Amino acid sequence: MLETSRLDLVKFELERDLPALHAMFSDPEWARGGYMTPTTTESESRERLEREFGDNGGWTWVLRVRPETTAVGVIAVFSDQGSSIRGLSWYLQRDRWGAGLMSEAARTVVDHLLEQPSITGVEAWIDSRNVRSLAVARYAGLDLVGRLPRTLPGEIAQSVVMGRAAKPTDPTTFGIMPVLEVRDLAATARLLCELLGLQIRFELDGLVHLGFTEWNGQSGLEVRRAAGAISPATITFDVGVLVDPLYDAALAAGLVESTAPEDTSWYRRTFTLALPEGHRLTISGPVRGS
Repeated sequence: MLETSRLDLVKFELERDLPALHAMFSDPEWARGGYMTPTTTESESRERLEREFGDNGGWTWVLRVRPETTAVGVIAVFSDQGSSIRGLSWYLQRDRWGAGLMSEAARTVVDHLLEQPSITGVEAWIDSRNVRSLAVARYAGLDLVGRLPRTLPGEIAQSVVMGRAAKPTDPTTFGIMPVLEVRDLAATARLLCELLGLQIRFELDGLVHLGFTEWNGQSGLEVRRAAGAISPATITFDVGVLVDPLYDAALAAGLVESTAPEDTSWYRRTFTLALPEGHRLTISGPVRGS
């Protein structure tokens, strides 16, 4: 058992803890606040727990607020995916939100996990709109390390990947900057900004540097005015929106050689944007939700 100033973090037992956790999972307001789908039966709640945490080596704890003995939440490592960086998730009853309980639990559990020799890091994937859960991750010492698209029923959202290493180190390489040589520099830069939401970071004579956001310290794309023969390049862009509207916009912009979107076997939907110089830009986004 792990402890915080207010909590006992007790090893999860399915039959003992399922009724309390099902009451949480089936609460529509709770699910809406966490951008999830509520369960409707105990069987569905059981399946969720077994699917997410059933093969995680016993690293699942329920939260009890002393002196109570009923679970008010759960925090656990996801089922083993063969990596020393382990995914972590947490759920807390809605009537306990706002009291800092999960922040206490997450900090204690993360500290404990990072002491294990088999774990080199912990990460949590959190809906970008879930500010409470993002605050929990920050309190536990996790920092932003990436973003991923998230497919939900009827919508596409984004997951913020928060991570913390057992032994933090600065990376040797922290940026990759491909180069596109084009004939019409201004038109190409404008097209990429309009289609892909890129931002012009700075401009020099014959060069435009495009970034994913307006912030410093990130990878980007360097677009240069060609001085001679052009060697076509192939670049892949990961996007967090549906790609079909982007394809339609590419056709409307006159890029008629672009290939139509199709689903891949790795749960992405892609199309290839063909620029006049022969460059092939593969645009990879989430599959369409049901």
